[in-house]
Amino acid sequence: MAPGTSGDAEPFARIARFYDALMASVPYGMWADYVSFLAGAADRPIEPGVRLLDLATGTGSVALEFAARGCTVTGLDRSAPMLAEADRKALARGLDVDFLCRDLADFHLPASFEFAVCLYDSFNYLLDSRLLKQAFANVRGALVRGGLLIFDVNTVHALAAELFTQESPPGAPVRYRWVSKYQPRRRISEISMYFEEPDTGEPLTVTHRQRAYTEQELRVFLSEAGFRDIRTYEAYQVRAPRKQSDRVFFVAHAG
Repeated sequence: MAPGTSGDAEPFARIARFYDALMASVPYGMWADYVSFLAGAADRPIEPGVRLLDLATGTGSVALEFAARGCTVTGLDRSAPMLAEADRKALARGLDVDFLCRDLADFHLPASFEFAVCLYDSFNYLLDSRLLKQAFANVRGALVRGGLLIFDVNTVHALAAELFTQESPPGAPVRYRWVSKYQPRRRISEISMYFEEPDTGEPLTVTHRQRAYTEQELRVFLSEAGFRDIRTYEAYQVRAPRKQSDRVFFVAHAG
């Protein structure tokens, strides 16, 4: 689930106040370690002082992780309530991150970043391929020549298998039940998400939609946007993606 992308941002606005509780089990430090590993494998290590753009930053957990490691970080997200949580967390930790309310398909920043990251299947929320192409072009425009874009996507297999259908484990800080329905012709997954508010138990239902893109489509879109030397990995592994991989990471150099 990924905040702040083009499409309907309201579902994230409605869950912003308990989003971090929902994501409490996510190992953000491990995510940052893996991104750093991929960058190093591409001969562009993420070192203190580099400028890093965190796309669809949400409540800023990944942005703050890299800021704590000495990077100069800017976080972009479309959801103002999510960014309010990110600002609060940055203040509490004494970290300086520039959070901007921007749409992935409609932003322009100077070409001053060495790295851009976009995690937790955020690009899947761009349901129109034209928006995704524009987002890639925007990111390329923000990167210096030779800079890296690292992102992950849910695969066609993941959405077709309706892996979003799940419910909260016993003792989870937020109770939820999600049911996904996949439309093969459009490659759209519609997920009905039911939550119970952590403090009040009040029920809340929101709908999320993701589109499945093939690896080949994404390679073409990236190439058209000016990226080269595009590498792919099965999530959190060093091997190439397999047919049954449910999440794939891309590493692309700005040409």
